[in-house]
Order: sequence, then C-alpha cells, then structure tokens
Amino acid sequence: MTHIEQELTRHLIHLGRTIGARPAGSAANVAAAGYIARSLERAGFTVELQAYRCPVWEDLGTTLEVGGVAVQAGANPFSPPCDVQAPTVAAGTLAELRALPMRERVAVLYGQVAAAPLASRAAPWKGEHDAAIVAALEEGAPEAVLMVQTRGAALDRLIEDPDLALASATVPAEVGLLLLRQPGVPARLRINTRRSVGSAWNVIGRRGGRDEPRVLLCAHLDTKIDTPGAADNAAGVAVLLALAEMLGAHHLGIGLEVVAFNGEQYPPSGAAEYIRQSSADLEAIVAMLNFDSVGQWLAPNTITLLEGSTAFAEALERLIRRYPGVVWVAPWMESAHGFFALRGVPGVAFSNIARQPPEHTRADTVDWISPPRLREAAMLGAEIVAALQGKTPVWTRASRAAVAGA
Repeated sequence: MTHIEQELTRHLIHLGRTIGARPAGSAANVAAAGYIARSLERAGFTVELQAYRCPVWEDLGTTLEVGGVAVQAGANPFSPPCDVQAPTVAAGTLAELRALPMRERVAVLYGQVAAAPLASRAAPWKGEHDAAIVAALEEGAPEAVLMVQTRGAALDRLIEDPDLALASATVPAEVGLLLLRQPGVPARLRINTRRSVGSAWNVIGRRGGRDEPRVLLCAHLDTKIDTPGAADNAAGVAVLLALAEMLGAHHLGIGLEVVAFNGEQYPPSGAAEYIRQSSADLEAIVAMLNFDSVGQWLAPNTITLLEGSTAFAEALERLIRRYPGVVWVAPWMESAHGFFALRGVPGVAFSNIARQPPEHTRADTVDWISPPRLREAAMLGAEIVAALQGKTPVWTRASRAAVAGA
C-alpha cells in the first residue's frame, strides 16, 4: 500500500468506523467536523467553522402490527411520533394515490410512488413527480403512511422531509406483500421520536484570499441517520483531506479552498448556506470539485462536468484518458455541486458508476472501499487543480467563455 493509500485509509477508518453515523446536528457530526478541521490546520490551511441551525431528529423506537402480528418497520427521518390503529389502503401509482380515500386510514405506498426516496421539498432538484406525491398525501391526510421498499436487503428510509407533518415509516417488501394481500387489514403503528433544533458546521480551509481566483474542493461529511457512511461519504472526505495534504505542501498559482459541507443528506443544506454567506465571492471560483461516494471496490469512479466551458471540458477529457478506470457520465445534480451549478459555477463531480446501496444503509462499511480507487480519485483531482493554474472564471465558465470568444 502506498503512503497516500495509507493516509486515505486512515481518514476513511476514523470517519466511517471510529466515528460512524454522523447526521447533521449529532455529537458524532461535531466530532467529525473537529477531526476535519484539525487535519486541515495540520496541512497549512486557515480554518473557519461556518455554523448554521438544523433540525435534530432521534428515532427512539418503532413498532408495527399487521392483523395483530408484529412485523418489521423503520420510522422515516423527521416523522412525528404517533400511535395509530386503522385499516390500510394501498396505491402503487400516482393516479391511484390521488383517487385513494385516505382519511382515518393507514396509506400503503408501493411501486411507482415508492420507487425511490421522496426528495425534500427544500431540494432544488425536487421533481414534479415527488411534489405530486407529497401533495396527494397532504390532501388525503391519512393517519400514517407506510412506504414499501422493494429493492435491497437493508431497510432504506423512503421519506426524509422535515416539512412533511405526516407520521411515516418504511417497511420491507415481504411486509408490503402481507399488506397488499389483505386489503383493509388493520395496522397499528407506534413511532417514538424526538425532534429539536441544533447546530451544524461547514468546515472551510483556505489558502489565498476569497476575492482572488480560486479552486474549491469539497465533499460532504454527514450521513443518513443509521449508516456508518463509508462510501457516502467518508470516502469523499478522505480524498478531500488527502488532496489538502498533497496540495498544502506546494506553492500554487491559484487560490485554494477546501470545504467539508454538512447537511447533504437532510436539509437544510450546508452547501446552500455556504452560498448564502459567500454569494459575493462566488464570482472568483474558477471551478469546484466535489467528491461524493468515490472509491468503491465494485463500482468504478465516475466524473462529469456541469456549467463548464468547451475548453474546460476538453481539458478534462484529455486528463481522464490517463485514467482508464474512470468513466465519464452524464451530468447529475444531486449533491453539493448542484447548488453551485445553479449559480453558474463550473462543477466537476466525482462519484461511482452504481450510485446504489449499500449506500444509505447499515451495510455501507469500510470493507466496500478500495484504497487504490481512492488514490485514483485523489490523483486525478490533483491533476485537475494543476491544469487550472493560471486560469480564470472567464476560461472555465460556459457563458463567460462564449462571451469572451474562448
């Protein structure tokens, strides 16, 4: 194992195993932010902790009985507590859901309306389909909602919206089958949760002034409520810290900012808060590189570009030819770089080819992470930073390049 692989593994294990689950606002999240801050200081960066308020939600226990028989269920993040008993009604499509009589019932959602976690209404990429599901649920006003997960063995929570006031839980496929084969079967759902307001921090390390051209390197440090978050995203933070250590030892011809964002998994978003507090400085960002779920043994690393100029895209394509294990993919928005892309900041997004579980589950452990693939992401990131030396936003940004004739 090379020295950089040893350092990457050290960061990965500390975040993904020693600290473990670290949702924003939790004590573990504070510990992770402190570890990142100390690592950046050792690498020679001036560190700022950018604080903001966030909801803190605790799952104190969930039980579900179907026809008097106890079955598996997990409360969805930010669900209010409840103790309800009512007949069930089910919908597998949006049209069925809109027509479903839900008052004084427990609504069971499966199929098209439970195919993926419902995006929070605060997410800028929340689609019309998710918005329509939430609108139908709020209009129907069921006693509670049960989401049926049909993919993956580990339970993934399928509603995670702090602004949705309905009590809800996710159940595995076999429980969904039991519910659907007994239309109207009585269900008793008891959810014991506690919610409060806490604080989260973006950890920012700087070299150079905020008003000079700079490259932004970032990854999110938080996790879902019950996952150690090795792939998502201790691996990305490990790459971020390794890059800080590598680049901190060199004189650069461009400013450098390294940011571990909070609040990627649940709103409010740390990336959005950074933009709110730093809106006057965004014009100086030449490009941002975001590392989210990189380095998996079974899923090659990917890269894509959002809001970049043709010249920047061509330079990236030349670089990745030297990395045959990296796959160029279509642009995607669902991470910190998406918030910046909406403001016209070029974003280079690193991820993996699968973007599937074990992420977001208890199975997301360090065993799935490959030190050589982490090194690959770090080395490619360092080459991109090197290629941006002496460049300005005029060269990297699509609209500016077009105006400047670049």
